[in-house]
Amino acid sequence: MKLAFKVILLFLIVFNFRIPLVYNSVFVTVILSTFYYLITKKSIPFTYFNYRHNAVIIIATLMLALVVFTFTTLHEQDIAVTIRRIFVQLSMLLALIYIFPILLEEIQESNAFEEAMLIVCYTFALQGGIHLAAYFIPALGDFMISIKPEGFQEGMAERNINRFRGFALSGSVYFELPSAYGVAFILYIRLQLIEGQKYLTGYKNYIVLLLIVSGIMLTGRVGFVGIGIGMLLYFLFVKDPIVIVGRIFKNAIAFSPFIIIGWFILLSPSQRTSIENEIFPFALEFYYRFRDTGEIGTSSSDATFKAFYFPLKDETLLWGHGTDDVYKLLDQYNFTDAGYMRTLMFGGIPYFICLFIYQFLYFSMPIKAASWLREKESKKDLYCFLFLFGYILTLHIKDTALALQHLTEVLFLYIGFSYLIKYYAKSEK
Repeated sequence: MKLAFKVILLFLIVFNFRIPLVYNSVFVTVILSTFYYLITKKSIPFTYFNYRHNAVIIIATLMLALVVFTFTTLHEQDIAVTIRRIFVQLSMLLALIYIFPILLEEIQESNAFEEAMLIVCYTFALQGGIHLAAYFIPALGDFMISIKPEGFQEGMAERNINRFRGFALSGSVYFELPSAYGVAFILYIRLQLIEGQKYLTGYKNYIVLLLIVSGIMLTGRVGFVGIGIGMLLYFLFVKDPIVIVGRIFKNAIAFSPFIIIGWFILLSPSQRTSIENEIFPFALEFYYRFRDTGEIGTSSSDATFKAFYFPLKDETLLWGHGTDDVYKLLDQYNFTDAGYMRTLMFGGIPYFICLFIYQFLYFSMPIKAASWLREKESKKDLYCFLFLFGYILTLHIKDTALALQHLTEVLFLYIGFSYLIKYYAKSEK
């Protein structure tokens, strides 16, 4: 029961979706956890706000807001959108720290990191299950669309975005959600690398994996980057890769009858047709293109590398223009969605350096702790954090990911601090 409560609380914070009458799910988390504290502890604990790692992240977020304010003011641009984005992120981070006493309750501190990864995996499996249900149940899918912000459906139509991507129970559904799924998959792989792990085993293991991968297919191809990095981490540390590959094929063959039964019996002909005509061409576009033309890539990657990167003026590289609204700069540059381009357009190289430092703060102390721990698993932890940092830098090639992705920043703070709790417990021993 406690595990389910922890998963629900993290779900409400990470996905930050609208809830009628009570504003959003983060606010609901604060209310639920406050009642829990008052009922079970008779007081509200603020212990984890005083930890150095958490305090540094919160102060750095405020400093980042100041940097953004400075650039927008100097360039006489509208600050509302960017500042709001940072303060939404700040509210989510504060809410996460507020519920740390619940997330760390009834677990051994030396296992805090492993428990955190488990909770993240269950959280995204739950999101994947909801998304699948909304896809197969039209009324639920319509409801998911209806609770999105005003103009959401019009925006999807204007940008020719598949409607099923809006069925997720999340405030962010385009680039951020599949990016966060990629983080969840990397953490899933790290959990599998624990020798003799008992956190995800048996049928639960396969169900969680299936739902996470399904979530990636329903939300966006960028999540496959996380799958690639996760598999790289896996084969870097697995002892007998050939044996493991053989075991994967063996399991795939063993489960193939269940997949076939589910496909032809549980799904109606219209549902199978919908998956074949909508989800597969969207999620597996790189496969279909390679099969049909022999070319590697997708329409999105083509746009990124062929149209979204171009030379910038010296003054742009030096100070930017104080806005990441590329439509305001169409008199000087072509349209671009690329994260590095938009960062440079906003504040030039100095702003990029600020974002890079801010993002690295989430990983610096966990990386140090992993390098100091002289344990068998610590090297895997070190590479896990390094790969996560590399993952977010890679995503920034496609769209804005560095430092300003709400979902991933919350996950990074959660797993980073959980690892430090584990490190403190190990150090005391």
